[in-house]
Amino acid sequence: MPVRVLSVSRMPYNVQIWIEDRDDGSVDVHIDDGLIQEKGASALQAILNATIVNWKRLDESTVRRALHAVTG
Repeated sequence: MPVRVLSVSRMPYNVQIWIEDRDDGSVDVHIDDGLIQEKGASALQAILNATIVNWKRLDESTVRRALHAVTG
C-alpha cells in the first residue's frame, strides 16, 4: 500500500491534516504547510512506506461511528 504525503496550503475550516484512503489501495496524507514543508513531507512519506505493515481499510459504518463519537 503506497502512501503519499503532501504539503498543502489553505485547507478549508482550519483543517491541518487530512488522510484520504483511496479506492485503489493507496493513501494520501495532506498536511498543512504550516506544520510540514516539502522536505519533511518527503521524509515522512519514505518512513511510512518503509514501516506500514498491518493497514486495514475500515468500512463506512465504522468510520461514521468513530466520527460521531469524536464530533457528537
